[in-house]
Amino acid sequence: MKGKNFSRRTFLKCAGLTVSAPLVVPSSVFGDEQKAAPSERVTYAIIGAGGRGLFREFAPVKEAQCLAVVDCYKSRRENLAKTCKGDAYLDYREVISRKDIDSVVIGTPDHWHIPIAVAAAKAKKSAYVEKPLGLTIAQDILCEKVFNENGVTFQYGTQQRSTRHCWSGSQLVRQGAIGKISKIEVDAPNGSGGGSLAEAQIPADLGADGYEMWTGPSPVKPYNNGRCAPQGTYLVYDFSIGMLGGWGAHPLDIMVWASDADLSGIITIEGTGVYNPEALYSAVYNWNMTIKLGEIDLIFKPGNDRTKFFGEDGKWIEIRRRGTTASNPDLLKTPIKDDATKLKESNNHYRDFILSVKNKVAPVATLRDAVRSDVISQLCDIAIRTKSVVKWDPKKLALVDPTPEQTKMLDRPLRAPWTL
Repeated sequence: MKGKNFSRRTFLKCAGLTVSAPLVVPSSVFGDEQKAAPSERVTYAIIGAGGRGLFREFAPVKEAQCLAVVDCYKSRRENLAKTCKGDAYLDYREVISRKDIDSVVIGTPDHWHIPIAVAAAKAKKSAYVEKPLGLTIAQDILCEKVFNENGVTFQYGTQQRSTRHCWSGSQLVRQGAIGKISKIEVDAPNGSGGGSLAEAQIPADLGADGYEMWTGPSPVKPYNNGRCAPQGTYLVYDFSIGMLGGWGAHPLDIMVWASDADLSGIITIEGTGVYNPEALYSAVYNWNMTIKLGEIDLIFKPGNDRTKFFGEDGKWIEIRRRGTTASNPDLLKTPIKDDATKLKESNNHYRDFILSVKNKVAPVATLRDAVRSDVISQLCDIAIRTKSVVKWDPKKLALVDPTPEQTKMLDRPLRAPWTL
């Protein structure tokens, strides 16, 4: 990975992976005096308690109360349920059937994001869903349809939208501080290949039932020590399209937030990437994508988390997780307009979701935008694996003159009974 600012520990933390440390939540966040009255709280269940389980982030939100924890590992679900004074479950369907739970926080591996979110929406429950969105474009489109039909809230886990410098940089681009956009560069941390395929014994803490639930809608394969570990959860193609979506979601989301470049015309994608379908880590890495968003050029490649917008007269604004820079620092002092271009402001991504559920308003990271950014990642995966130029109509939400191989990759068969 390029850039000295991304240490291994920082990478794991930002990617939502498990860092060896106990779950420590200040006891003060559970005091009744710190919480809203019970009738004023939005109740939620944590689904996926490891890595990006997100309990640390939601626990301090005074308008929220955790009533249940779902996880495939017994120790995780029971320990966190004890911490939040809630109930522990192996099967998320038992939580979704509870009438006293308003929403779910989905921090599972990627292949479970949309199946659980869709089930929650059909049960009239709102959902906070970690990025990336789905395994396929068909899943993304279906998810948006189901949430719209059921009128419940969806908040995407692109927490950079609740960071002040990301908001201000995106706002300046959207209101025209650099003029008309001609080119965009997007970088995201890379993946890797390899990994042992050696079969191993299922740990007692997971058990056969836990592994069955972990596998869920994906193909059944023998347990492997790397398969259910953090790296496997986002580099095994059964579970994920890799860092194209897993981290690409962040800078591509900033691209969508700061502009409507992806809606400006037919999207054309071509490029290269490395993947080995015979390896454990079988998702794409080392990608290099050349993209046209209408007439706007987009380059998407591995690197640090950044989105750089090029405008007129040599002007540019670059938005990174750690800061925003510009061709001229005075550009960043441009007054923010209070008009139709103004983006929603949030300083707490998790409280924003809870208040959006409570007040029935749009959250800072919408499902519409989640679909827009995830589709770019998915199209890149299709282009690489089919070794072809892929074209997409963002208005019709359809491939343009697709080959049979491209059409086939719009969806993946899900294992029963987890079909959508």
